[in-house]
Amino acid sequence: MIELTLLTLLNFVGDNFCEYRNVGHDNYKSLLLSYSDASEKFGPLEVKKVIEKSENFKVAAIAIAAVKCPQHIME
Repeated sequence: MIELTLLTLLNFVGDNFCEYRNVGHDNYKSLLLSYSDASEKFGPLEVKKVIEKSENFKVAAIAIAAVKCPQHIME
């Protein structure tokens, strides 16, 4: 199994976040659904481990989302 990295996790979550926002969910619900999808795909313990080990997680997550769907971040 390939090790889950912060970049892989955030790219996956970012894509899903944008999809959920595009169908009308708010930021919070979209974020929760996206991380739920990531836990299903990569395993909840792997997702938790990546989040716990990462530095500047919030900045990186916002940067990924701003690149993938800026229309939803700038609201």
